[in-house]
Amino acid sequence: MPVEQRQSLIQILDESFEGWYQRHSRRMLGELETVRAAEISGKALGLIMLKMLDHEVGYVFYVAVARAYRRTGVGRLLLEDSVAHFTTEGVKEVFASVEGDNEPSERLFESEGFVRTSFGEVSGAHGALRAINMYRMMVVVPGEILLRKPINQQ
Repeated sequence: MPVEQRQSLIQILDESFEGWYQRHSRRMLGELETVRAAEISGKALGLIMLKMLDHEVGYVFYVAVARAYRRTGVGRLLLEDSVAHFTTEGVKEVFASVEGDNEPSERLFESEGFVRTSFGEVSGAHGALRAINMYRMMVVVPGEILLRKPINQQ
């Protein structure tokens, strides 16, 4: 979704997040290059914000669905679409993070093949310096669970 059309998505963010997450998601809405939205007849139902951490690694910043459309498969559709997008970009793995007590979000990601990982595992796979830089770009904060999905390239 082009930056100039993203204002219509702020209401979804405000319904989905509060506090720090709300402020951060609003800021990232204008900064991230890739924001994808699910729409019906031009009305946004949900959105997903994506970032390339490097040419092989992607990150799902936020998934947000309008209150009226939650538990209807919109979040799953957005997540499936994001994995397909990253696959076409040549990404080999995708990360996401969820608040530790946000079980519905964690279940959504797990249902799409994401598994819990840790800084130690990321550091072991990518080296400590690269892992620190990736964490910085992902903005993983204390209390969040980091999730990872390998992408099988065809």
